[in-house]
Amino acid sequence: MNTIADLSAAKSRGIANEYFANGFYFPLNAVPPKTAHDAADRIERLVAAPPTNLKHPWNIKAHLLFDWIYALTVYPTVLDAVEAIIGSNILMQAADLFVKPANSHKHINWHQDANYWGFEPFELCTAWIALSDVYPDNGCMRFLPGSHLHDKVHHIETFAEDSALTRGQEIAIDIDETQAVPVILKAGQISLHHCLLAHASGPNHTNAARIGLAVRYIPVHVRQTQGPPMSAILARGEDRFGHFIRDEPPTGELDEAAVAAHDKAMAPHAVSNYATA
Repeated sequence: MNTIADLSAAKSRGIANEYFANGFYFPLNAVPPKTAHDAADRIERLVAAPPTNLKHPWNIKAHLLFDWIYALTVYPTVLDAVEAIIGSNILMQAADLFVKPANSHKHINWHQDANYWGFEPFELCTAWIALSDVYPDNGCMRFLPGSHLHDKVHHIETFAEDSALTRGQEIAIDIDETQAVPVILKAGQISLHHCLLAHASGPNHTNAARIGLAVRYIPVHVRQTQGPPMSAILARGEDRFGHFIRDEPPTGELDEAAVAAHDKAMAPHAVSNYATA
C-alpha cells in the first residue's frame, strides 16, 4: 500500500509512471481518517438539511461554500500527488461531492471527465478523496485501464433518473466489464485519474452512505476552448497565463460572501444543468 511516508519516492518512481500507463493511480493515504470521517458526518447533516439560501446545487463547486471542504482540496499530500502528475503550478477548478445514500439506486454511467469541459490539452487530473470507505458493495468507482490512451469519445445524454450525473451522460461504446478495476479506498485515501479515462460506479447496496469528493486539477497552461467561462483557484505555484476567472477561497461556511461567490461561478452553467461542455 502507498503511504504518506513513501510519497516523495513515489513521485519519481511510481505515481507518474502508473498514472500515465494505466490512466490512474491508487490508493494513496492523503487525509487523516478522522478528518475524512468528520467531513463525512458534516456532509450527511447537509444532505439531511440542505442549505436554503442557494440558487445552485451545494454539492457542485462545494469548495466555494465551505472552508473545511476547501481545506481538503489543498491538503499538502493531495497536492503533492497531483504535482507528480501535472507539475507544480496547479489550478483547482472544481470540488464536487458525490453522496450515494444507503440502499440507493443512484449510479454513474461509463463516461470520461473530458466530456464535461472544453479544456485543451487534455491534462485535467481528478483526485477522488474518499470521505467514507468505498468498495464494490457501496458503489465504488470502476476504472478501465488504458482507456485514457484514446481520444475523447461521443457521449449520449440519457437523463436517466437513477444517474448521479447531471445529464445522465454515458459513453456510446460497449465496455468490457471484465477488464474494469474496482477503486477500493479507505476513508482519507485518494485515487487519481486522467480526464480521458473511462470510469463508472454502481449503486450503494449497504446501510451506510458512500461519500467522496471529486477534485479537478489542471496545470496553468491549459485553456478553455468552449462553453461558458469557467473559474478556478490557484492551489499551488504561480499562474503566468491567466486563462481562467480567478476564484478566492472561502473564509467561512455558507456566509454571504461564499454564497455570492458560488452564485457567480455557477450561474453561467445553470442553463446546461451544470454540464459545462
